[in-house]
Amino acid sequence: MGSKNSNAILAAVLVLFAVAGAQAATVSPEQNPWRNWIEGDRALDGVVPLRKALEDHGVFLGGSFTTDLLGNPVGGRSQGFCYFGQVQVILVAELEKLAGWRGGYFVASMIDSSGRDLSEAHVGNYFDVAQVATLPTVVLGQLYFEQRWADERYSLKLGRMPMGQDFVAMDMFNLYMGGIDGHTPVMGYNTYWTSSASRSTWAAVVKAEPHEDWTLLYGIYQATRANSVIANHGMNMGFGPDDGIQMFGEVGWKNRAPDVWRGAAEGLTGNHKIGGYWSSWDYSTYGGGSTPYSHGFYWIGEQMVWRERAGADEGVTLWCSFVYAPQTELAQFPFFCGAGGGWQGIIPSRPNDWALFGSYYGTMSRRFAAAQESEGLGDPTYEWVLEWDYRAQLTPWLYVMPSLQYVIRPGGTGNIPNSLVIGAEIGVTF
Repeated sequence: MGSKNSNAILAAVLVLFAVAGAQAATVSPEQNPWRNWIEGDRALDGVVPLRKALEDHGVFLGGSFTTDLLGNPVGGRSQGFCYFGQVQVILVAELEKLAGWRGGYFVASMIDSSGRDLSEAHVGNYFDVAQVATLPTVVLGQLYFEQRWADERYSLKLGRMPMGQDFVAMDMFNLYMGGIDGHTPVMGYNTYWTSSASRSTWAAVVKAEPHEDWTLLYGIYQATRANSVIANHGMNMGFGPDDGIQMFGEVGWKNRAPDVWRGAAEGLTGNHKIGGYWSSWDYSTYGGGSTPYSHGFYWIGEQMVWRERAGADEGVTLWCSFVYAPQTELAQFPFFCGAGGGWQGIIPSRPNDWALFGSYYGTMSRRFAAAQESEGLGDPTYEWVLEWDYRAQLTPWLYVMPSLQYVIRPGGTGNIPNSLVIGAEIGVTF
């Protein structure tokens, strides 16, 4: 059975279970054997009792299934509908429970993706409307050892990791379907980049929290073309003569802004990160030639600006993302600005739902534009995407998210009509 069919069947089974369980949840606990399952953190907690025993001994086994169902009835290169599904499975071993190794962890994961990317197939834009769309095959996600010290304020990770797992990442970014989902969308157009949901390379990441409000992060990664090949499945672990390195450095600050609305003592929480990258590799430049390195800078942040009541999670949070990549001969999007926000609990009876809005705007390098023009592909200037989502958390482990996106100047040239994209995302944690 093909991967696409397997993912579709898995989605159907999990959704049917969820609907049946949601109906059963209205029955009293004495009459309802499904109640604990519906209220559990993960879909399989109630049906795989062995997993609880494994976790007591330091072995966590879990995963998720995410599917995007999207179509563009208006605009784009053509009109159409696409499905993309992704299954992730992760194993975490806490070595202190298993072998008495204090602060030691082993992590491994696998990703199985299938389907078609609507942006590539029909819309023709760069800021992907379905960020879950990655290599359509089975790949190794992560494989690393982590050592933590001093109440987990310091750590070192060694092994196979994607850059987007630790850098240019905010928790709120993961709530969206397109554009900002998981990471800032221009990184892969400006330098070597591996996202949190795609292939990994050899890496070392050091984290230090000298103060509860400050985090210092440094990572060095292998830059290689090997795992861009679908047939390698992320399993090419060698070092080639053409490989390079990619380094990231980041400073994070957690703040507590005054709650001027309610005067709460704890304030409104925020998280802000400033970082940069430098890479030693052979990068092709627009118009011919190459350069031996790339570099750039970024600032991302999220800040709660209004809380429904003192101490509550419900409220309004705003976010921003800025990227500056000064090498216009190399970076396709030398400037990127993203902004948006979300209101958790906008419907009083649904405190875990999110209403979300995002805006993603990137200007294109004139060197890139000149190269495109010379090939008769138009004169690209900028691309802009607006996104509205409503993330309905039906159970702790199941959400359904209707989405609407409007893509302005797909491809940046103005030759492709603006596109309206509608659809939904379904996510299950198991």
